[in-house]
Amino acid sequence: MKPSIRYLILALTNRCNLSCTYCYNGRTDAVVDMPGPMIRQAIGIAAEDGHPFHLQLTGGEPTLVPASIEKAAILASETGLCRSMGIQTNGTVLTTDVMALFKRYGFQVGVSLDGSPEIHQKQRGMAAETFRGLRMLEDAGIPFRVTTVVTKTNVLFLDQLILTLAAFSCARGVGLDLLIHKGRAAEGNAVGPADPVSLERGVRRMVFVLKSINKRRGIPIRFRERDLVTGTEARQQVFCHACLGQSLAVDPRGRLFPCGQTMGDPEFFAGTVENPKYHRLRCLWETLPPAAPCSDCDLARSCPGDCPSRLHYNRLMDATLVCMLYRTIKGCEG
Repeated sequence: MKPSIRYLILALTNRCNLSCTYCYNGRTDAVVDMPGPMIRQAIGIAAEDGHPFHLQLTGGEPTLVPASIEKAAILASETGLCRSMGIQTNGTVLTTDVMALFKRYGFQVGVSLDGSPEIHQKQRGMAAETFRGLRMLEDAGIPFRVTTVVTKTNVLFLDQLILTLAAFSCARGVGLDLLIHKGRAAEGNAVGPADPVSLERGVRRMVFVLKSINKRRGIPIRFRERDLVTGTEARQQVFCHACLGQSLAVDPRGRLFPCGQTMGDPEFFAGTVENPKYHRLRCLWETLPPAAPCSDCDLARSCPGDCPSRLHYNRLMDATLVCMLYRTIKGCEG
């Protein structure tokens, strides 16, 4: 039985102009861009049940294929069911034409940013180009949020990330992704996960600075994980669409997966746009065991848990770091 798709992720291309030290997609052998007919097919899958859905564009780096961005936006708009559109970019190749697309279709813009220019250069490279992109968004009045991959390199400098964002009036939020030991991060380079002690210290500093900065801002910078612990999302039993089988991620070759983080993982393969295996979209929630016993945890009633795909990656990421992250944030509210 086909599930109701409420969150559609299209990886428009696998090409990327960065070579992040921890990229969990690993290295690509050949450049593949999602063709127009496939974009139409994927959007059709999301729209055919008549329910509203969110369209999220990613890559690779999606702004390398602006024509595909517009194609997806037009097709999604034509369904009359696309309630919102988002795009995740590294910000390095933004142009006035691309930003015009963002404005025309009301894209929610997410930028991958790992800290101050120095820290960002260490982990991702092309820091100057990324900050040029942030300044272009600021000058164009386009709100944006940032996603930060937390590693041992930047964990103690998360407060500097907030100070950096404070310079941008269009900065609206920040979210933390803990490092997954997969792809390039598993190739024996210098990047590695934060340890629990450093994570607690770094997050406490970050929250303290964020509170101080927000007192001086007209529009606050939201902290995604804090909202999950203390906001309305904290009262929801499940916050991830993939947990409910309502998320669909399509890679540039047309292969289907439950979410962006599982994209490319054979264990989560759910068919193709031509031959979907819809029952596989629920495999995250139905087949994966809990990461750890939680029944006696003092955060049991307010912890949002975590994406089951990450729980699956216990062999690649210490699940106790997830608990430490949420416990620290909750403790900062006391």
